[in-house]
Amino acid sequence: MKKMLSIFDALVTAGGYAAAFSGFVLTGVVVFGVFTRYVLHTPSDWTMEISQYIFCAMSLFGTGYAFKEGAHVRIDLVWERMPPRVREYLDLVQYPIIVCICLILIWMGGEEFWSALTQNKRSETVLSLPLWPVWSTIPIGGLLLLMSALSGLVKQLLNLFNPDHKG
Repeated sequence: MKKMLSIFDALVTAGGYAAAFSGFVLTGVVVFGVFTRYVLHTPSDWTMEISQYIFCAMSLFGTGYAFKEGAHVRIDLVWERMPPRVREYLDLVQYPIIVCICLILIWMGGEEFWSALTQNKRSETVLSLPLWPVWSTIPIGGLLLLMSALSGLVKQLLNLFNPDHKG
């Protein structure tokens, strides 16, 4: 069990690093697009489409890592005033919801990915890029978030029912 949790955590962390790297690439693409448009007065056709694809990957790959690190949205003003034990039990409520969302992302995103791949769907732009890479980010991101949620759930349960456990 511990080995599986460490594998999940490592994959989620790798997704977080991929998201961070994507942020640097996205910044470069946007800066290049702005430079060519406003300095060279020759806008690049590809920068907008590529930046949208990169943003999708960055958002979806980083979600699992953000959840793992507790960087997701919650109302801290109320949260901080609750006793720690109440917070631990309330944390358990989020896991079934997140697992359901992940399963939907994996299933429906996987269907769209498969459809784009097998039917060779392409973007309706000048570049006519294949759409399967961007659609693949949805089930991959869903899987990373699912691994993060399952790892967090197991750790939370171990901490609740075995306070001596260090998770």
